[in-house]
Amino acid sequence: MHSPSRAAPGAIVGGRYALRTAIGHGGMGTVWRATDTILRREVAVKEVVLPPGLALSDQEAMYERTLREARAAAGLSHPSIVQVFDVVTEDGRPWIVMELLDARSLADMVLEDGPIAPRAVAKIGIALLGALEIAHAGGVLHRDVKPANVLITKEGRCVLTDFGVAKLPTDVQLTTPGMVLGSPHFISPERALGHRFGPPSDLFSLGVTLYTAVEGRPPFDKGDPLATMHSVVEDPPVPPQRCGPLIDVLYGLMEKDPQQRWDVATSRGVLRELLAGPLAQNTHPQHVTDPYAVVPQPPVVPPVYADTRADRKKQVGGRAMLKTGEMPAARSGQRHTTSALPAITAGEPKRAQPNRMRIALGVGAAMVVLMATAAWAILGRDPDKSPQTQPSAGQQPSTATVAVPKAEYQGIIINMPEGWKKKNDTQNYLDLHHPEDRERWLRLRVDPAERNAMAALQYADANHTFCSGGDYAKLGLTAAKLGGVDGAQLEFTCTLPGKAPRHGLWRVAIINGAGHHLYLQTWDANFAQDKQVFEAALASFAVKPPTG
Repeated sequence: MHSPSRAAPGAIVGGRYALRTAIGHGGMGTVWRATDTILRREVAVKEVVLPPGLALSDQEAMYERTLREARAAAGLSHPSIVQVFDVVTEDGRPWIVMELLDARSLADMVLEDGPIAPRAVAKIGIALLGALEIAHAGGVLHRDVKPANVLITKEGRCVLTDFGVAKLPTDVQLTTPGMVLGSPHFISPERALGHRFGPPSDLFSLGVTLYTAVEGRPPFDKGDPLATMHSVVEDPPVPPQRCGPLIDVLYGLMEKDPQQRWDVATSRGVLRELLAGPLAQNTHPQHVTDPYAVVPQPPVVPPVYADTRADRKKQVGGRAMLKTGEMPAARSGQRHTTSALPAITAGEPKRAQPNRMRIALGVGAAMVVLMATAAWAILGRDPDKSPQTQPSAGQQPSTATVAVPKAEYQGIIINMPEGWKKKNDTQNYLDLHHPEDRERWLRLRVDPAERNAMAALQYADANHTFCSGGDYAKLGLTAAKLGGVDGAQLEFTCTLPGKAPRHGLWRVAIINGAGHHLYLQTWDANFAQDKQVFEAALASFAVKPPTG
């Protein structure tokens, strides 16, 4: 069979779509910027072209499947699914007409700007879960969820594209070695083994996509497609370093057994709890109507979160609206801006050098207010010494002692101020915060991968780790001790759009072969008070010796 020639600018498809310029190329065809001459609007038109050498029966089957699935995708309606306007046949092959978006792919963002903040990734996850839920309910499997098929518009909308396009078994597209974002990295174990697959396979691919976004690299990358697919089937993911409280969701979605893999409702419920709690940016009532929120925030966040997972299961995930401040900072250190790129692309992201992977702590608000003088006196004492009551005239000194509450995390022990509460306790960190202001907290963290405290903070300073998208100013990066061990301390201020200035202190030391962190972040107006809390925690900071 003679393969049809590819289209050229100026061609009319379906009697109404005038092709203008090619905006994307891939193994399955070309995406064109086009004009709908009837409705007079700009659209994206995907020209489906199969590779040469396929038997006539195979070509016909692939075209028929493409038409069938594109028509099914056209019936899907969700803010996070790219809208399919029309499916036409021209020159013996299908053409898919879609909305034209001004966006960047998630793959381009990771390759060019580095890992995405956990809060933004949680929003992306909720949006894509909603898209997959609608698709699966309509009998449509995506089959190729990956960062290249996730688009983030300039307005912050998160969209899953490339529904309804048939995939060849050999459709493997790779980028640079060491930073591969092609399909083999995102295929589910059951598909890699040739077993039957269904909606859980798309959810596995989503888990790998979210891991890649927050960590800056795929979890099963072996540098070779076959070795990578073997790792997908046999190996656990590379332990994440940047994901913070997202870790349970990532591992739940990347469960090897599709019967044990997390479903949409469970994953979405946990992500919403994280956005309302550990990943909350600002829970003040004035932000309830924040247009960038993934889901409406409750007017008041109680200290103990009620389990409303059953109610959440009835909801369909919405769009992810991302603030500029949640995008990764550019390597130049300038504030990130989203470039105007056509959204619907057929190919993989452009080549880029691998992103370095060091450390990251989740961006959050920090600390507590100054307590009564007696409470600080307790905090500042040696943990092995208990305070004594002062005797009155003529009395013998009392031997009564006051128990000092402790906060413990992975061997770290500090004195805990009275009234403070644990905001989050995960495999990655522990937060303590004041009961009346969740934006002022103290964080304890242990990172087994770190080997140099100063280098870790130099990297954080260069990349504005805690101030993505804001006005960042380094106030000092100096040598300092933590738990009696030589380390480093970074002090900085950060002003995010629409928020009051914040002030942070971050101290790191390598203890027992791992990075140990004590981190304070608070409002700049409260820094003088809250610095005393930080210093009291430093005075009581101790690390248990390793066992065994």
